[in-house]
Amino acid sequence: MGRSNRLGLTLTAVLFLAVAALLVSGCDLVTPTAVPVAWPDTPSPSAPTAVPTPTTPPGPSVITLTWWTTEAFSPTQAITSGQILARQVVTFEAAHPDVRLQFVLKKPYGKGGILDFLLTTGAVVPDLLPDLALLDVDELNIAVQAGLVQPLDPLLPADLVADLYPFARQACTFDGRLYGLSLWADLDHLVYNTGKMTLPPNSWPGVLSGQGPYLFPAGGQAGLVNDAFLIQYLAVRGQADGPFLEENSLAAVLQFYRDGLTRGILPANLTGYHTLADCWRDYLAGQAPLTQVSAHLYLADRSRLQSSAVAPIPAISGPAAAIGRGWVAILVTSDPARQPLAAAFLRQLMAPETNAAWNRAAHSLPTRQAALALWDAADSYTPFVQQLLQTAQPRPLLANYTQVAAALQQAVEAVLSGAATPEEAAAQAIENAQ
Repeated sequence: MGRSNRLGLTLTAVLFLAVAALLVSGCDLVTPTAVPVAWPDTPSPSAPTAVPTPTTPPGPSVITLTWWTTEAFSPTQAITSGQILARQVVTFEAAHPDVRLQFVLKKPYGKGGILDFLLTTGAVVPDLLPDLALLDVDELNIAVQAGLVQPLDPLLPADLVADLYPFARQACTFDGRLYGLSLWADLDHLVYNTGKMTLPPNSWPGVLSGQGPYLFPAGGQAGLVNDAFLIQYLAVRGQADGPFLEENSLAAVLQFYRDGLTRGILPANLTGYHTLADCWRDYLAGQAPLTQVSAHLYLADRSRLQSSAVAPIPAISGPAAAIGRGWVAILVTSDPARQPLAAAFLRQLMAPETNAAWNRAAHSLPTRQAALALWDAADSYTPFVQQLLQTAQPRPLLANYTQVAAALQQAVEAVLSGAATPEEAAAQAIENAQ
């Protein structure tokens, strides 16, 4: 190539570089605004396949265990029992980093209550059922019959189950399987004014020869007889075979009511007392020297009581066995991966220290003997309630309980109003319950 040609190419290159420098410097030029481009979702065939950048593998998915419960058993409660439960939740989640506990509040009873939601949800959208639920022990059999509850036997240690008070274990056992775990209990006993009587009565003769008024709820609730009557009736009837309602036993209890009324031991307005709270209110107001009360009410007000002591409920020939009440935790989920986790939380809640502390704070009674053993042994109430818990019995499990309880309440009202003799009312109750 000639020298002139090389010189021409050189000048052309220099000129090109000068123009390029001018464009880059932006001298007297406006830089265009960038406009985002909508790229197609699928790259062209010639585009290279993107290789993902290596990242840390994702952690295991979190399992959320849902518990349908009531406000009284919720970690959101500001009171001490709620704080204790909240600490247990924190402890459990720390020990199980991949598990979260979710408490969903429901009404305790009726339409929109826990049992109602379990039944309706289980029938329509079973996938929305919780893993755990809280139930009144008297409603447990309905949930079991509906197939909503899983047995707990294989998931709980034998020593925990054996340590439950007999009534708490019996009330949750169906066909030899344990379907509920009693978290706390309540039962009735007597409270008397030590300034008005030296010793409380321990049998019907003691009641009828003593002083009154003696208060207990005889008015029934929602037309159904109270535990006060059932406690007396079971003390008379005992464990006899045959139909639950036995005429002579019924007549005996109704006669006791009639005798107490005619002697002025029972107040004329006894059927106006529908709940234990009604009786407790009047006892605290000094309107009666002795009353039947629940352990829960007594514990809640004990610190402000003066000149009061406790005793078992007097029955036909001695102290009566109380009827144990309470709330139980049930296992709803059938998922084999979730069941052990749910049971692990129940075991943690039933540890003696936890069960004892929660029940003290909630003014309720432990269902484990090892838990009550952690209450103050120097407190006279501890051995007293220990004996009551040991001898307590569950509410009778009757297929037609509502019908029977309604018939019994009608009999009580007929006798106390003078509309029927005890024998007439007993016979009518048996007929109405059929």
